[in-house]
Amino acid sequence: MIKKNNILINKIINNTRLYPNKKIIFDSKKSLTYFELINLAHVNAKKIKKIKSKFVPIIVDRNIDSVVAILSVILSKKIFCPISNNFPEERINFFFKTLKSDFCINCSDKKIHYLNEYKINFSYTKKCKIEKFYNFNDTFYLLFTSGTTGNPKGVKLSFKNILNTLIWSKNYLKWSKQKMGIATQFSFDISMFDLFSGLYFNVPMYIMRNPSNPIESIKEIKKNNITSIFSVPTFFSNFVKYNLIKKRLPLKRIVSGGDFFPPGDILKWKKYQKKTEIYNVWGPTETSIVNTMHRINKKDIIQITDGKSIPVGKSNPLMEIKILKNKKELASNKIGEICMIGDCVSQGYIGHNKNSKNYIKLNSKKAYLTGDLGYFDNNKLLHIVGRKDNTIKISGYRVDAREVEKIVSLNFNISNVLLLKVSISEINFLCLAIENKKKIKLDEIITILKRKLPLYSIPKKIIFFKNFPLNQNNKVDRGKIEKEIFKKA
Repeated sequence: MIKKNNILINKIINNTRLYPNKKIIFDSKKSLTYFELINLAHVNAKKIKKIKSKFVPIIVDRNIDSVVAILSVILSKKIFCPISNNFPEERINFFFKTLKSDFCINCSDKKIHYLNEYKINFSYTKKCKIEKFYNFNDTFYLLFTSGTTGNPKGVKLSFKNILNTLIWSKNYLKWSKQKMGIATQFSFDISMFDLFSGLYFNVPMYIMRNPSNPIESIKEIKKNNITSIFSVPTFFSNFVKYNLIKKRLPLKRIVSGGDFFPPGDILKWKKYQKKTEIYNVWGPTETSIVNTMHRINKKDIIQITDGKSIPVGKSNPLMEIKILKNKKELASNKIGEICMIGDCVSQGYIGHNKNSKNYIKLNSKKAYLTGDLGYFDNNKLLHIVGRKDNTIKISGYRVDAREVEKIVSLNFNISNVLLLKVSISEINFLCLAIENKKKIKLDEIITILKRKLPLYSIPKKIIFFKNFPLNQNNKVDRGKIEKEIFKKA
């Protein structure tokens, strides 16, 4: 059997030889050149090679230590699994049990019990000879999903999966004269796109210290001359909420994915940061981080102003997309389930999981049913309309949660709105949760909803939050919102 060259890792190692003294990674306390980074990874890989487990959990933080740990596991030819230091101990123990590991690399101040804990060694070596990498189809890393609908699932991704994403992304993102801000935790898939884009395309990266604090983040963006950030909509919406985008920023582009970007916030970014390109993107962890990209243009701004949806991108030979119903392809403008096909589809979940049924074969190719609903317009642009589980059944009727949320968001210029089904004393009713600093008259909201929706879609209760609680990935935490609703009910 002929060994296939591992283009991804060998390219990163080659960059080290070509640009040994280039500063490639920064955090708030230190920075490393390519050579320093690979040298340290080489030193630590010697220790990691000796452990028996093929999966190596890494307790990650927003620091360079986490990056060194990830590269160390790669050079040891094992599989890294980044785990946020902010996760509760019970969840971390669940991950360790799933991975069957009694060893972890701890890059944080969090105390880990019952495990052999390894801290990154920052001593350099004189000789650093890295052997060539092969086994292109092997598992590269494992990421756990957020687990909002049950236990988190460990998704296995190969070197080939990630390289496919990086090569495809060159159609949209140019990296010349850019400096990237890493705004998500290393346990979240967006950060994997950032890290390996930076190392592969030779782009300096700055690890932002506290992305949940928009005032601190703006200072970091200016001080470090950050030009490109890929994060969840909440991160970018916070700058709007705190009126921080009215003065010129060095940002050349923002890439928003992982959730819906509130239309009002997009309009404000385009109004105050005219030279900043905004990319609307989409893609699940199971299909290698991101599968579509669309740069928002003048036509899209008109669409947003008129209350219409904007696209997330097109199908591509490297990111093939089909809209299916009962596994049969639908015509343009027909809403169905979005299915990803080809090299972007991951290797499945670790262990046995009932959700593995979403991994299918389509025309003899690997495919994944994403659970997201969408359609292609007449220009072959993909629009996301929600999820299969977004439909709420109440009193025998089906209510599209996204439709209700969109009406309130557009008519009252609100960034975050959630419609939930709540059950109290065995009675089910719809509850609307709104994040807004200033309370809006309830009568006004109900009047607008009655004008546009049938009566069964009107929420029986409306609750206001100054700030929605967020999970580890800076996405809105629906579970915590539901708990607050129960308290106030």
